[in-house]
Amino acid sequence: MENNELKIKEECLNLLKDSIEKERTLESLSRSLGKTELEVMGYIRELKDKGMNISYYEKDGNAYVVRNDHPDLAKENTYRIEEDLDDHTKIGFISELRFGSKNEQISVLNDMYRKFASEGIKYVVVAGNLIEGTYRGKDALEFGSSLITNDAKAQADHLIEYYPEVEGIKTLFITGNNEHKCAKQLDVGKYISDRREDMIYLGPKSCTLFFNNVSLKVEQLKKGSKAYTIAYPPQQYSRSMPSYEDYDAIILGGTQSEQHFPQIRDTQIFTAPSVASRTPKMKDDYEQNVVSALTLDITYTKTGKLKKLVPEYSPYYMPSKKTYLDTPKLNIKKDDENNFVRVKENTKNSHAYFELADKFYRLMRKEESFSSLRNRFEMSDAELMGILTILQEYGREIEITDVGNDIVIHKFTHKRVHSEVKPPKEELTKKEFLVVSDTHIGSIYSQPSMTNTAVYEAYNRGITDIFHVGDITDGDYTRVRPKHVHELYDLAMGYSGQLLEAARLLPKYKGMKWHVIQGSHDETHLFNYGQVLAEKLSEIRPDIEYLGQDKAFYNFDNCKMEIFHPGGGTSRILSTKPQNGIDQMASNTKPNISLRGHYHKVYYMLYRNIHTFLCPCNVDVSSFMMKQEIPNLMGDIFITIWYDEHGDIHYIKEEPMIFDQNDVRKNDWENPKKYIKNKILTFER
Repeated sequence: MENNELKIKEECLNLLKDSIEKERTLESLSRSLGKTELEVMGYIRELKDKGMNISYYEKDGNAYVVRNDHPDLAKENTYRIEEDLDDHTKIGFISELRFGSKNEQISVLNDMYRKFASEGIKYVVVAGNLIEGTYRGKDALEFGSSLITNDAKAQADHLIEYYPEVEGIKTLFITGNNEHKCAKQLDVGKYISDRREDMIYLGPKSCTLFFNNVSLKVEQLKKGSKAYTIAYPPQQYSRSMPSYEDYDAIILGGTQSEQHFPQIRDTQIFTAPSVASRTPKMKDDYEQNVVSALTLDITYTKTGKLKKLVPEYSPYYMPSKKTYLDTPKLNIKKDDENNFVRVKENTKNSHAYFELADKFYRLMRKEESFSSLRNRFEMSDAELMGILTILQEYGREIEITDVGNDIVIHKFTHKRVHSEVKPPKEELTKKEFLVVSDTHIGSIYSQPSMTNTAVYEAYNRGITDIFHVGDITDGDYTRVRPKHVHELYDLAMGYSGQLLEAARLLPKYKGMKWHVIQGSHDETHLFNYGQVLAEKLSEIRPDIEYLGQDKAFYNFDNCKMEIFHPGGGTSRILSTKPQNGIDQMASNTKPNISLRGHYHKVYYMLYRNIHTFLCPCNVDVSSFMMKQEIPNLMGDIFITIWYDEHGDIHYIKEEPMIFDQNDVRKNDWENPKKYIKNKILTFER
């Protein structure tokens, strides 16, 4: 009897599922199913609990329901993880995997997971677009050949087969635009998580992750208008946030960029970079694409709230030429001695002609005439051309050229010394330094205690190099702005006063060296008195090295760093000014890092392979900035890089020390070391 009732109920659910593909009233459903309207609502609830997105609404006194095959983006998804409060949690963030595209980067993804394992990362979060999705209509005609398969289920199966599996690492993911456009055919997120125990589906588009009481919002931005300024989409997102939405950090997918906004709308925003090379569709849409991984290192207070969050990036400047055909799935587990060892798997390849094509490719010579190849394999011309076409479809590098009266086939193979795409940190040179900017010594608004705090922290970390990005002093504008005399304190009047104050107030510790440039404020002393203040400062203080006016370059071996104090006004969109400047650089002149002062902002981006920082200031907002309503962000930045013999940076950690209005002290120049201890504690908020 019970089995019969279950059978009837299942039939009702299936019938209901089909019946509400189009809008239906509860009354009509009740009649067709022979159930009461409340019973129908109960069945609808069961379907919703199984993951079906069903909309209920009322109009003209009637109740309606309709099945919506798109993911339920109105749902607020949350996921909680309890961690040891005395330990720290390392989380990796990536996006844009694009499985199913010939531009997928399985070998890079494998390399990332190896590094994640060695770094002790326990969770990897994917911020959407796990598959490339299907192409339809015009896109299918123009870009269909860039796909391994134009089927959502086949793309998901491909991901399930090849996605790395590492003991101790859980992969958490949201689905994005690419998965949602296939939703009518397949619930991609659920399909993947049902078949991979190590992959947890968090929901469509967004989810709030709680690690103890630390809240991380993960969301994929919708595709909108293509903005030249890469900071525009995240800043547009931040402006739309209501004040009651309070997150410790926000990680946005869908931008294919590497950015960090350390202080924006009382939180900080990161963009999760891509793990796919630039697709033909991206090129057609003029989209940039940064291949990299972001990791966040989180420590907790005794109540489980955020104590400290430190980001690190690992960019991959060149895509790998290896494809799924010559990249086995990464599956590593821990042995009895807690070392990672690889698990050998017989991966079943689901591609139609794989075994035939792979065997043929292995037996091909590096260079052979078409006729010789045809005779050796006893094939017709059409058969040989067919197998060569399939090999090219599978991404094998084969070139067919006319030589004289014959056709010659070239096979290109790429040898690697080891499986690493990116060298581990142990093989690289590590350098850590502090960046200070816009101290404006002499101004009544200057906050030398902030500089003292950062340098004191740097000294305790063993850092030996400090870079000052200009506007060491407030300068002397009294000839053009008579009011400026009232914005300088008595000891800092004129060139001599500010020189002596700079010598007194720039912190000095044994073994530490300042490398400084002058900004526009410092240059006023040259205009008014014919003196280069920083040059004279370096004579008074041997621990200070003067590098130049406005711009200089500093090398760590072959790693080139630009130190730049530009001119002009600030831009509301933070990437605008540095993007304009970097776009003018010739490729062979580009630095590896660019530090930029002047704007009193704090921001990081990787653009044209240049790690670019807008550096905050060490001065409170002036009356001029207040009237212009120009944001004034105070702080300093600790930067750690790992670079190779060519100067390429393979890992970069940036740790802004941010100060706010609670840290501002009146007449701070009188005793700038007084508040160091308090501000060091504030730094860990």
